[in-house]
Amino acid sequence: MIRRVRNKIRRILFKEQWSLLVCDKSGTVLQHLTPPDNHIWADPFPVEHGGRTYIFIEQQIGNGNGILGFLELSGSLEHSSFTPILEREYHLSYPQVFSVLQNGGLTWYLVPESHEHKTVDLYRAEEFPRRWVYETTLLDNVDASDSTVFFYHGLWWLFTSIGSGLQQRNSNLSLFYSDRFPSDSWKAHPLNPVCCDPANSRMAGSLFIEDNALYRPAQDCKGDYGKKININAVTALSPELYSEKTVRSIDPEKNLGAVCTHTINYSPSFMLRDIKTRSPRRFA
Repeated sequence: MIRRVRNKIRRILFKEQWSLLVCDKSGTVLQHLTPPDNHIWADPFPVEHGGRTYIFIEQQIGNGNGILGFLELSGSLEHSSFTPILEREYHLSYPQVFSVLQNGGLTWYLVPESHEHKTVDLYRAEEFPRRWVYETTLLDNVDASDSTVFFYHGLWWLFTSIGSGLQQRNSNLSLFYSDRFPSDSWKAHPLNPVCCDPANSRMAGSLFIEDNALYRPAQDCKGDYGKKININAVTALSPELYSEKTVRSIDPEKNLGAVCTHTINYSPSFMLRDIKTRSPRRFA
């Protein structure tokens, strides 16, 4: 209750906006991509394909539902206008885009967050990156946030946070696995939820491999949603086991007026993050 009142007062007194940071692979900021006023750009998933760089994001205008689309990044790090690709009557965010080698070619898939619809849905590109069609539902009748698909050691894994409210979704991580993809039959990990810490549960982007080690980015939501990002080294991942340890944290850039950062993803050339800035509102 106290947090809700505090956040309401903060929204009245301060302007908050999510924007994007284009960084090199070491994390040095190369470009700050700022959306128009009354817009947010968040949850960046970069893809380099056919000599071009796309950044798939959530865009939200005012208090409207989030829709999904992409920006194209030029060689000089300038960006195109936002191109919408998916809009529903409910809120969409966290557009995890990835490719799978199937039938001798790449198939591009998209898993958006759609917890308001109580599903984890899968979309397929009919014409990458612009046209996407519904493929199947991975999980049904579930209030799941920031669901993330990853292939590891012969199995498909689905990482997600399940709960009936924001506080619950921020405070748990559950795993599901399947031996095929796409699949509508996922087995729940016996240790679910494998994490119950608001400071280290909710996904902050795709898992990634670096120097033969597997890492999971997580949001620190203790005290504030998406306050910072923790990078966790996954030390065990199997149908029977799961363990990890936090190896480093990424704080928002205070020099840019940032107070939160909650998504990180990599492409071969770049690392993308989002930040939330907060500045006092001007009253006449």
